Amino acid sequence: MKDLYFIDEEAKLIFILVEMYGIVQLELLGIDQSYFTNKIKARNWYQSTKEVLEASEHPNVEKAMKQLERLYKGMK
Repeated sequence: MKDLYFIDEEAKLIFILVEMYGIVQLELLGIDQSYFTNKIKARNWYQSTKEVLEASEHPNVEKAMKQLERLYKGMK
């Protein structure tokens, strides 16, 4: 099904990282408690998300990267 609100998954990811906070942000990112207890799962999510952001030319990519780093540090 086509997303009616975002032009692509990259824009959606950046929006969630930059504009959303707390439980809502985690739920929209698909992060549950298992990411905080399973370092391999957390690292895989972090690396795949980072790859998407590193290829982005979106104006808010730097803010999104900072949020990604913050989230990942909380999972370690």
